[in-house]
This record gives sequence, C-alpha cells and structure tokens, in this order.
Amino acid sequence: MSQGKPDPAGGTAPRHDPRTRTTTTMEFEIDQARFVSALALAQTVADKRSTMPVLANVLLRATSDGHVVCAATDMMLAVTESVPATVHTPGSLTLAVRHLHDVIRSLPDGTLRLKRLDNHWAELRAPHAEFKLMGMAETDFPELPDPKGLELVPVAGHVLSDLIAKTQFSVSTDEARVNLSGVLFESAGTTATMVSTDGHRLTKFTAPFTGPALTRPVVIPRKGMLEMRRVLDRVEGTIELAVSDQHLFLRASELTLSVKLNNVTFPPYKQVIPKDYTRLVLAERQPLLSALATVAIMAPEKTSTVRIELQPSTLQLTADDPDRGFAHVALPVEYDGEGLKAGFNARYLRDVLEAMTSERVRLEFLGELDPCVLRPDADSDYLGVVMPMRI
Repeated sequence: MSQGKPDPAGGTAPRHDPRTRTTTTMEFEIDQARFVSALALAQTVADKRSTMPVLANVLLRATSDGHVVCAATDMMLAVTESVPATVHTPGSLTLAVRHLHDVIRSLPDGTLRLKRLDNHWAELRAPHAEFKLMGMAETDFPELPDPKGLELVPVAGHVLSDLIAKTQFSVSTDEARVNLSGVLFESAGTTATMVSTDGHRLTKFTAPFTGPALTRPVVIPRKGMLEMRRVLDRVEGTIELAVSDQHLFLRASELTLSVKLNNVTFPPYKQVIPKDYTRLVLAERQPLLSALATVAIMAPEKTSTVRIELQPSTLQLTADDPDRGFAHVALPVEYDGEGLKAGFNARYLRDVLEAMTSERVRLEFLGELDPCVLRPDADSDYLGVVMPMRI
C-alpha cells in the first residue's frame, strides 16, 4: 500500500481511505444503448486480475458540458469515451465495469439515471428497476496517458484495420518471448508496413498510408492490436493517430485509445524472408483453402502437419494420424518444375491464405527443409513465410 504524502510540518498526511464517509454528489441521465456501448469497450481494457482493485473499475466523470466520460485502463492500455448525457450534478466515481456492464445490458432501451450516494455507492434507476452499486473513490484511479502536445494525424481507418487484420494472427502468444509478442509498425508518411512473427511463421504487409512519419519502427503489443481493431470496427472513415516514444494514440470522434508500446528489439525480419526460390506454384486460392481444410481434419491435433507433394500440374496434400485416420487431396495447379515433398502446419498456411483477397496465389519453394513463401499472384505488398516441419 502506498504511503501518505509528507505535509509541510514534516509529518505524513493520511492516505485517502475509500471507506471514509463522503457526501460528494454526482447525478446524470443517459441513454441505455450509448452507455452500454461505451462500457462494452471499457470492460475489454479493464484488468480484472490486477492486484490494484481499482483497475477492474470504470471511471465515470459527469461534466458540466453535458457528457459522461467513461475511462478504463490496465496500465498498458487506456480507453476514454465521452457519451452525451443530461448532467444534473457534475462529479465522478468508479464502479466495477463488468458488473455495471451486465446490469446496464440487462435493462431495456431508454433513459437511465445514475446518482452517486454516500461512501462511494451509486444508485441506478430505470423504468421499474432500481440498483445500488458499490464503487471506489475516483482518487484511487490512475492518471491516464495524454496525447497533449502530439500532432494527431488523420488516417484512413480501414487501411489501419487492414494492416492489423493481415498480420495479427502470427503474433506470438508466448508471454516469455516478449520481442515476438507484438507487431512491428513502420510508417514513412506515404506507406506503412506491419510485420509479425511467432518464430514458426511471419507475415508482412505494406499499404499506401497517409499518416504520421515515424523516425523509427515501433512494436505494438498483441492486446493493443486487438483493442485498436475493436475501436476501428466501431467507427467509419477517418481517425486520428499519433505516436510518441512510449505510446500510440488513436482518436475517433469522442473516443481515445492509448497503447503502451513494447520496449523491445524486433527480430531482423528481412533475414527470414527467402530472397529466391527454385519452384513456383500458381494456384486458385479458394480451392487450395478448401483442400487444406479437408486434409487438416486428419492431421495430428498438436502439430496440424500436412505433407505437400509437387508434381507437374498437381499439388498433392496428405495427412495421417494413427488415432484419427488418413486423408489425401490432389489439386490442379500451374507447376512444371521438379518434384518436392515437404511438411507444413496446415493452420499456418490457411491463416495466410484467408488474409488474402486475390483469386490466385503464388507458393514459392526452395527445398524440403526451406520455408514456403505465399503471396497474392498480382500483389507483392503482402507475403507470408511458413517454416517447414519434418515428415
């Protein structure tokens, strides 16, 4: 527990005790649908497992200009959203966000009234319903990162969302590998690149991007990417973006998201991407996806290994598991090179193919122990690298 602050007389001022009886008031009326939407986003950011109980709460701040600001943080991410409201008495309070969201979501459409009571309790009224909710002092809530002083640059939201969608699936979920648990983000002001890898595969996507020019690449953590995607899915058109040494800020209308950047050195990804190939396969993307899904049913659950065999005009897929069975699919492709037999994780191949939109794809191979590079047939700005598996 933190200590009190020194007072001018040399003693220690008592720390604020949230159990201390207070008479501070706050009262507002708010639309149920708008309120539950803001709380839905806040609860994805709030930290329910932290040793700081207040991080499981949402800070509600009713302002004199007719808004209720909902704020949540886990100390790595922070989100604030301003919702129009009829504010009778400005003030603030924190309430358990998951509990509050469940209550608000259960209520019918219409206007709700929330009032702060003594000792950090709140009264919530709806037609034919009344709740009393226990809260915590707003003074316990941490100060949130502020983009003040940064230039927020307009960015096409769908472009940023597409960059994330095409790379987020290959970010490592291993918390011990911190340097792989985020996506590398580079921006020249006219184009932007995102790269991710978990050590078994890599994806890279470059797109036209009118946004802030970064002096160095930054690494956006995995959870930050997921929250950025949630925000971008809620808005249309242009958003604003700024990047500092420690944070990325995304602002859309009345909503602001801050993401603390990973302070790590991303692997030298260019060394992982093969510079040449000896075998090139051109295939229809959707039939290849369907064939991989079919064969993967019989692949070992842990490894999802499938064997790829190249022959002139044919790509054969085989999977077998002593406990499951055997599957084989032959697919017509454009290929006239030498034969090849190699093993790959079917799910990794499918993830890359599903992120593409082209009708035809390229599969580039060197040897049976070398990576496979997948690209759209008519687009060199996107690629996936999948490492081989022994068969």
